[in-house]
Amino acid sequence: MPTINEKGMWRNKEGDFIHPDMITPDKQLEDETVESIVKGALVLQKQMIEFKAKAFEECYGFVDLLRQKYNMERITSKSGTVTLKNFDGTKIVEIQVSKLISFDQKLSLAKEKIDEYLTLKTNGADAEIQTLITRVFDVKNGKVDAKQILSLKSYPIEHELWKEAMSMIDDATEIAGTKSYIRFKHRKNGEVDGSLEHIVLDLAGLEMPIKELENGKD
Repeated sequence: MPTINEKGMWRNKEGDFIHPDMITPDKQLEDETVESIVKGALVLQKQMIEFKAKAFEECYGFVDLLRQKYNMERITSKSGTVTLKNFDGTKIVEIQVSKLISFDQKLSLAKEKIDEYLTLKTNGADAEIQTLITRVFDVKNGKVDAKQILSLKSYPIEHELWKEAMSMIDDATEIAGTKSYIRFKHRKNGEVDGSLEHIVLDLAGLEMPIKELENGKD
């Protein structure tokens, strides 16, 4: 339902209230369609949030039971990696924990040191390295890509300026927290030798059934 005031008028995008007689039938139908779909989406979102919480709770609950069996203390933080399988190995639940990495102000100093190295090596520096540095320090949405930054340390460059810059990157690195991911997998057709497939819960990644796609063309 649209937002309607006590006089039965509909609120528009500007926040003004318009008499429904001034709204074309197609706009009213569009409103009805969107309201219905979004209502369903919110219900589904709530179900998924509840399911996710329950899945985490059950996985770590099982781990706690194992720890009790071996006289180990219960886990105090739900931050460990977990892999659980059903008896025939056709269904798998995985919890993976990733560190959220950020950098302090020393990262910009490391960038200056790298620029100093590149300037010094203007005539001999590999063009690929120069392009890499530009890409690595590219800021997107106000942040640099931590994985890209740390990848610089894998380059076997022995120049003192470069080594100093890598040391500064180490000093600049901070663990801002962790993020846990839960994934579900099953073997195709439930066969023990079937290919392992992810159970996709992201709507954007779900395939539409062929029958539904064909019906949509009519």
